[in-house]
Amino acid sequence: MPQRTLSADEAAQQLKISKATLYSYVSRGLIRSEEGQGKTRARRYVAADVEALLRRKEQRRHPDRTAESALHFGDPVLESAITLIEEGQLFYRGWNAIELARTHSFEAVASLLWGVEEADNTLFNHVALEAAATRHMQDMQTQMAPWQSLAPVERFQLALPLAAAADLAAFNQSPEAVAQTGARILHMLVMVTTNAIVTTPIAHHLQQAWTPTSPATELLNATLILCADHELNISA
Repeated sequence: MPQRTLSADEAAQQLKISKATLYSYVSRGLIRSEEGQGKTRARRYVAADVEALLRRKEQRRHPDRTAESALHFGDPVLESAITLIEEGQLFYRGWNAIELARTHSFEAVASLLWGVEEADNTLFNHVALEAAATRHMQDMQTQMAPWQSLAPVERFQLALPLAAAADLAAFNQSPEAVAQTGARILHMLVMVTTNAIVTTPIAHHLQQAWTPTSPATELLNATLILCADHELNISA
């Protein structure tokens, strides 16, 4: 899924800076850019990065106001490159989360949050994920015989250490590998929740496991997307 981007003029205008300053921000890694489409191939600038920089500038100008506002509403004074809550709306990397919940799969939104291009359809390759999940299921059934009687969160507490010990690929910290590890973890947790290998999209799998006679796939998919991230740190 492509990220929302701005032209150089649009980005500079939003930040109230010259284009030369914009280019310096790019060179310092504060704003990401990518080659544009069309004949000119003019570079485009990631809107989420521009918005994050605007928020940082506002916090530096009015730290007392920012802290007071955060304390008043109970929100931490933290920045997130992933999620923005603004004027009662939720955005994932610049995309309206409600629209994503209506039009995209949970897997596509997970890929967006992890910074994976939509064209990369190998992240949720069910064959590879099924093989990894089967190994974890066998480990759990062998080492933790009574695990099926446990609550889902308790199962997670047993499953994750077993998966970590067996998944050497998880030590690869490159962005692509981290996303692949996330996909494996996600599939494993769904498998642990339903006691069944995941061979279909996650929302459909959960619907079949939980409400097989009720057409709830779209509702589950939307719920998963809207709960995927909320901008708050765990202490909040």
